[in-house]
Amino acid sequence: MKKMTMKRNIKLFKTSFIALCAILLITNFAFARDVEYKGTELDVFVSPGEPTQVQFPSKVLGGFKKKLSAISLDKKGYDLVIFATEQLTETGESMIIRLDDGRSYTLRVKKANATNKDTLVRIIDKSQSILTSSGAEIDESDNVKDPQLTFAPPTQVSGLMREMILASEFGKGAINGYRATDKYRGETVINDGAIHATIDTIFIGTNLWGYVLDVKNLLDVSQKLNPATFRLDGTRAISFEKWELSPQPLNIEEQIAKGHKTKVYIVTRAR
Repeated sequence: MKKMTMKRNIKLFKTSFIALCAILLITNFAFARDVEYKGTELDVFVSPGEPTQVQFPSKVLGGFKKKLSAISLDKKGYDLVIFATEQLTETGESMIIRLDDGRSYTLRVKKANATNKDTLVRIIDKSQSILTSSGAEIDESDNVKDPQLTFAPPTQVSGLMREMILASEFGKGAINGYRATDKYRGETVINDGAIHATIDTIFIGTNLWGYVLDVKNLLDVSQKLNPATFRLDGTRAISFEKWELSPQPLNIEEQIAKGHKTKVYIVTRAR
């Protein structure tokens, strides 16, 4: 009788153990997903303090993220491992990842929630490498020259706009052909009771100038920004980090999120 009871207990233990392993495997695979790249920003949902692995179709060369970032990165071969701190905001952080074959991807790292959480993201890209078939090598230490030859150069309006955003939000270095000055940093250019705008940096070139402004909402309600508000003589293009600003923050979490602040980028003809 005791032997039968022991055998029954062992059988129950084995069944329970197998069931537990199956649950763990199902849970693990539930957090792994394949994402097909279609030219738009890709969302990655991470848990602060836990690693999230992103696999790319080619070796990771480098990239850009914000200077003051709540995330850290570790790259090895085709993989990028993302770590986030509790300071990661609800809107997340954007980053640009470059591969050694010339392709690049924009990721937005967001906090995981009850419905979205990633431990492994595999990016599937059916597009071909933009480099020639000769397999030209790229110097990993080169953070200024971009292998994507389809991008407009800084001498063009769209190229200067892109370079200013990379310099301001992702910590990229100097812009070729431009002299950056912070001589007027902090100087108020707009203060109409609704928004307050100050100068951050001015990029001075031969044919184009670029202005980076810090703007914050002064109202207790959200508001959408009007590009015409920031139009200068000879303006060629205007872009915003965020087009809609949150109301004035009421607590420390809202202050950290900085939803009431944004960067404004203006490209004008040279003066």
